[in-house]
Amino acid sequence: MERVEAIVGGLAVVAVIFGGFIAIRTVSRLFRAMVWFAETVALFGFALVLGYLAYRIFLGSSDDPRYTS
Repeated sequence: MERVEAIVGGLAVVAVIFGGFIAIRTVSRLFRAMVWFAETVALFGFALVLGYLAYRIFLGSSDDPRYTS
């Protein structure tokens, strides 16, 4: 009986360690994907701002109400 309990205990330790590594890998990949997505959204927003500024400088009209065209 002691041998069976030792085997079950050993298997439980293996399952916890192996499951822990899988959980850590899964969480780290989730965080990496979240950071990648946030970086992509931020870069897109930055490109939009630069594009808008380029449009306003080269092709747009003034927002100044004193300026009449």
